[in-house]
This record gives sequence, structure tokens and C-alpha cells, in this order.
Amino acid sequence: MTTTLKYYFNRITKTKALFVIFLLGFSSGLPVALAGGALQAWFTEAGLSLKTIGAASLLALPHTLRVLWAMLFDHYKIPGFDRRRGWLFVTQIGLVLSIVTMAFMTPLQSFHMAGLMIPWMFVSGLILMFFSTSQDIVINAYQIEVLSKEEQGLGASLYVMGWRIGVIISGGLSLVLAQFYGWHTTYLLMALLMGVGIFATVIAPHSPDKMISGKNLMEAVVIPFLEFFQRYQFKTALIFLLLIMTYKMGDAFALNLNSTFLLRHIGFDLATVGLVNKTVSFAGSVLGGITAGVLMLRLSLYRALMIFGLIQGVANLGYAIMAYVGKSVILLVAVAFTENFCSGLGTIAIMALMMRLSHMKFTATQYALLSGLIFIPQTFAGPIVAAMVESIGWGLFFVWCFILSLPTLLFVYANKNVILQMKKE
Repeated sequence: MTTTLKYYFNRITKTKALFVIFLLGFSSGLPVALAGGALQAWFTEAGLSLKTIGAASLLALPHTLRVLWAMLFDHYKIPGFDRRRGWLFVTQIGLVLSIVTMAFMTPLQSFHMAGLMIPWMFVSGLILMFFSTSQDIVINAYQIEVLSKEEQGLGASLYVMGWRIGVIISGGLSLVLAQFYGWHTTYLLMALLMGVGIFATVIAPHSPDKMISGKNLMEAVVIPFLEFFQRYQFKTALIFLLLIMTYKMGDAFALNLNSTFLLRHIGFDLATVGLVNKTVSFAGSVLGGITAGVLMLRLSLYRALMIFGLIQGVANLGYAIMAYVGKSVILLVAVAFTENFCSGLGTIAIMALMMRLSHMKFTATQYALLSGLIFIPQTFAGPIVAAMVESIGWGLFFVWCFILSLPTLLFVYANKNVILQMKKE
């Protein structure tokens, strides 16, 4: 283990691009909670209704629709910059401005539309997520282009590690800061931390400019989509799409109003949720990812998808236990760690499937199409979750989250032979 860690450390310190990927991972993860968990906690403290808080999950819509504008980053270039670094600057400056704008707003500032009171922070959050998703698209493309094949595995690990650190700061540390300094100051500090991503872009090695700017919409989206259905029979391809869309659905529902559940129903304060839940969640997800990587050296992809899919579903029952037991820091630590560890297992398995489903000729576009499906349940879960909780209560709701995680195993089983035939990379 020591020899392996020393090898990785030497590779990181000697390869500038790997260090940059780590920093860009941080820049990618930081904005996520600012329009997610942190914003949810801010809305909760402001006394907004459960339905309004649940509707905030719709801010994740840009993640689902990313493929609609991803080709723009291949077609056009910012004058004076190479293709990837130019767009990184644009998206990062957009993120800074969006976060600063939210810092000077309050959840109660609203406007009327279609008879509804809509907080202005929804609009700012949607703009924030647009720039965040755009940055992710460019970083993923840069990562593939600038790293050698032998470095891409380590690069992916460093990117995820940086992303997790960014999320824990914006989703965990921000709650602690908000309790002592207020939300406005906290969001300004988060905007300042986006300087890490801008610094990474400044020092980043230039990426090879091999893109063909003359690609049309047919070449960029339609052909890769058709190729996927031609490579597999229509039924098989459709089952794969359903598998990907539902594989993390139980988690998407269980964690959608997690901050509100812990703050309003259980009664924890912001500092406890930030320091205990978020940090433990980080440790659990990282260890889960590492464990999955080791186990998948021995397990077939099919067995990994089945076992990890079942385990991550069962882990959601921990929150059902908490709903009935009540406030307990020890139980919070145990449940948060277990759920995120098991979720980390499932994340690695579904990522491996998407990579193997992506044709080498259309890797970027097909991966964007497939990964966008994962965000569909997460995007639209909020209003559904709010309605379910108000109807059946938190405890029974988490039991249903477990039940919702089971159908995806049927989709895995339905394509068993195809998955078993996939070659390991």
C-alpha cells in the first residue's frame, strides 16, 4: 500500500496536468451544493414551505440537458485562448458572478409567474447550474485530451477526490460558516474559493486542438445516438438507458431533501449537519469508491452492478431507522457513513458501465448522453419527494426509497448476457 501511494504521489508531483485535474475537480464540485444542499438549508432556515424547498431540485435540470449545448464547446473557440482553457475561463467567471449575485439575495425575494411566487434565487441558482454544468463538460473533455491513456485512471481518481473536497466545503463547511457569519458572507467566501479553478486554468497545459469546428448537429449528436441503437438491438439499448436512469434513483429520492430532514424533522443544528453529516459522507463515499475499484478487479461488471445496486438500496433504510429513533449524533454518523459508502460502490459500477457502453469514436458525446440520464430522477424528485413526505411521513418514505431501488436490478438481469460479454478495459 505504501509503495502504491508513493508511486501515485510521484506521478502527481511530476505531472502538472494531473495536479491541474485535481484542482479543476475542486472547482467542479464547489458550485454543486450552492444550488443544492446549502441552498436547501438556507431555504429551510428562512421558513419556506416543504414544496418550495423540494422544487429547488429542478435547479439540477442543466445537468440532464447538458448534451443540448455541449457541441458548442467543440464548434467555437474563445479568441486568444486554446479551445478548452478559453471556455474554462468563461464558465468560471460566470460561476463567480452567479454566486456573488446569490449572496446579495434573500430566499423571500420573489416574483409572480403563472400565478406562482417564485424566489429570485431560483433564477440565480439555475444560471449557476448552467455555468457549473458547462464547466463540467469542458473539464471532462480537457481531461480526456490532455492525459495519456495510462494517466486517465489516476486522473479520474484525482478529479473525483477534488470534486468531493469541493462539495464538502460548499455543502458542509458552508453550513458551519452560515451559522456564525450568515449566508451572505458564506456565499461571498464560496465565490472567492472559485479562484482555485481560475488558478488551475491559468497554469493548465494547453490541450491539443484537434476538434473539427465544422461538425454539424447530425454529426455531433444524432449519429452517435443512432450508432448506440444500431450497435445493440433496440430493446437491449432501451433497457440499458432505463438501467442507467434508475440505478441511482433510490439515492436521488432519499437524499433529495436530506438537509431539510436532518434540520427540520430530526432537529439537528447547522453546525452538526455540516461537521458530522457532510464530513462523514465525504469519508464514506471516498472509501466506497476505493473499495469498489478493488472489488471490481475480481468481480465481473454484471455481479458488481447487481451486488452494489442492492447494497446501496438497502443502505437507504438507515434513514428510516433515524426517522423513528430521532435525534442521535452516533446514529447520524453511522447512517451517513453507511449510506455514502454503499452509494460510492454503486457510483463506480454505473460509471464503469457507461464507459464500456460508449463507442471509442463517439466517447465524449455518448458519455454525455448516458450520464445525463442519471440526473433525471435527481432533477424531478424534489416535488415528488415533498408530496410523498407530506402524505406518508419520513419513515415510510425512506422505505419506499429502498423499494424504488429494486427495479433497476431487473434491468441489469435483463441484459445479463450482453454485460457479461463486455470486455474489461
